[in-house]
Amino acid sequence: MMRRFLVLALVLVIGGVVVVAGAQAPKIGLILATGGLGDKSFNDQSFKGASEAAAAIAAQYGVTVKDVLDYVEPSDVSEYEGYQLQFADSGDYAVIVCIGFDQASALETVAPQYPNQKFVIVDMVVAGDNIASVVTNDWEEAFLCGVTAGYLTKTNTVGFEGGMEIPLIIGFMKGYTQGAQWVNPDVNVLVRYVGEWANPTLGAELAREMYNAGADYIYGAAGKSHLGVFTAAGENPNWYALGTDVDQAATSPEHADVIVASGLKRVDLAVKSQVMQVANGTWAPGIYSYGINTQFGFGTGIAIGHLDVNDYITKSASKVDVPCELIMKLVEAANGIKDGSIVIDH
Repeated sequence: MMRRFLVLALVLVIGGVVVVAGAQAPKIGLILATGGLGDKSFNDQSFKGASEAAAAIAAQYGVTVKDVLDYVEPSDVSEYEGYQLQFADSGDYAVIVCIGFDQASALETVAPQYPNQKFVIVDMVVAGDNIASVVTNDWEEAFLCGVTAGYLTKTNTVGFEGGMEIPLIIGFMKGYTQGAQWVNPDVNVLVRYVGEWANPTLGAELAREMYNAGADYIYGAAGKSHLGVFTAAGENPNWYALGTDVDQAATSPEHADVIVASGLKRVDLAVKSQVMQVANGTWAPGIYSYGINTQFGFGTGIAIGHLDVNDYITKSASKVDVPCELIMKLVEAANGIKDGSIVIDH
C-alpha cells in the first residue's frame, strides 16, 4: 500500500544554523526617507539594520537576502503614500518599515486600510493596532555634540546646520545649544536650516557663512545636505565639524581630519529589532523609545576619541585628537542624562 505524505516544511541543521526549507520566508518592505541611500547617516543606518535582519532571516530559510528585502528610495514626500499602498496591497510583506517622520501622514491614511499588515515607522508616533512607532531621544546625541563643540571652541562661537526647521530638527538644535552652554556658558550658537535633505552644495554655502561669522565647530543634522559642512570645514585648518547618527569620520573617511566627533543614533539596532520581532512572532504595536534615558537605556551617544569608554561614548575613526578632560565632561554629561539630573529642553 502506498502512503502519500504532504510535506509542509523540512527543518535542517547545517553548520549550527537552523534552516527552514519549504516554508515561506517573511519578507521586509523598506521605504526609505527622501534623500535615499548615500547620506552616510540616517537612511544608510536604517538600511543597514534592515539588511542585517534580512541576512538572518535568509540564513534561517535557506534563501538570499534579495528574496527577503525589497526597498525603495522616494525622491519626494508625495511618493510615500503610493509606495506604502503598493507594498501593502501586494500582501507579500510580513512588515513594512517606513523611515522618517514625514511618512506619518501617509501612514495614517494607509494603515487602517490594511489592518492585518504590520507597519513600523521610524522617527514619528502614529497610533494604530498594526503600527510600531520607533522614536529616539535625538536631543541626547545633540547635547553630547554640543558639549564637545562648546568645550573645544576657541572663538566661543559654534554652529548648527539643520535640514529643515521642523520639530524633529529643532529638538537637535535645542539639545546641541544646551550642551554647548552647559559646558561653556559664554558660547554663542549660530543656526542655519538648509530646507532640503539632499543638497550638500547649499549645505556647504551655509556652513561657510557660519564659519566666516566666527564659528569654528559646526554640527550638522541635515541628511546628505550636511555633508557640505565637511567640505567647507576642510577649507580652513581652524574649522571643524561634527557628524550625526553614525561615526561619519568612518563613513566619510576623506573628511576624518575635520570631523572631530559624531552623534550616535542607533536606528540600525531599532530597525533590526523590530523586523526580528516580526520574524520571531513576538512583535507588538506601540511606541518604542530608544536613548540613554529610555526604557531600553541605549540608542544614543557620541563617537569621539580613540577608545571605547562606555555604552554612550565610543571610539571614532576621527583623526582629530581630543583632550582627556573633554572625555571626562562627556562621561559626566551622559551620566547626568541617564540619572535625570540633566534635563534637556527639546
